[in-house]
Amino acid sequence: MAIVSFLSAKGSPGATTAALLVAALWPRDVLVLDADPAGGDVAARLPGAAGGVLDAERGLLPLLTSARRGLGPQQLLDGAQPAAGGTAVVCGLTRPEQAGAAAGSWPALASAAAGLGATGTDVVVDAGRVTTEPVHLSLLRASDVVVLVLRDDVASVLHARERLAALGTVLRRADGLLPRTGVLVVGDPRRGDGDQAAEVVRAAGDRVEDFGRLPMDTAGARVFDGARTARPERTALVRAGRGVVAALAAAAAGYHREAA
Repeated sequence: MAIVSFLSAKGSPGATTAALLVAALWPRDVLVLDADPAGGDVAARLPGAAGGVLDAERGLLPLLTSARRGLGPQQLLDGAQPAAGGTAVVCGLTRPEQAGAAAGSWPALASAAAGLGATGTDVVVDAGRVTTEPVHLSLLRASDVVVLVLRDDVASVLHARERLAALGTVLRRADGLLPRTGVLVVGDPRRGDGDQAAEVVRAAGDRVEDFGRLPMDTAGARVFDGARTARPERTALVRAGRGVVAALAAAAAGYHREAA
């Protein structure tokens, strides 16, 4: 099993799009968990499997509420809804106040997500913008791979470097293990700034990996908003996404070898 969490340091560099893209291309059964403490937007973007809207009230909040009495992997699966394309999605919170009110329930959610391995289901987490002391830290610690998504501009690089340096001290679990942590750079490949951006951010900590590049492909990303896209598999976003998925799957496999 694998838990792959996507997060950002500031603004909207494309973490949600990256998470949805990776989930759509992932080689095994996958559950998308919208766990942005500030309020998720997956439900607002992805249409339901039948073409309607996903129910934003049925998702993370009732799971966190019930977690006070215990939460298992099957309850996590039961809280999911089928989205267009067949991906199972647990919709996120609707207001940031809900994350703090359920602060004590995040460890149970992390445990349930980790337990999905027994069902053969991997988890892709949209963790949103992460502070130095995130309320959902237990979920990040339970991840096999943590991916910081950033743009290839100076401001995004500086914020990402600071955030990675801070997270490097808090992601370590009680057993001493750290998730495989790295960067995914979103930008215009014609400028060629992605490699330099990744190099600068990777210098923020030990063993920070480079998980690849995604282009600023607005047309390709619209498929996750329900737009009809001719031959989506030929878009620049999907073509680049296949390489990113391969890198993340290899990192997750490497994490399990280290854990063993």
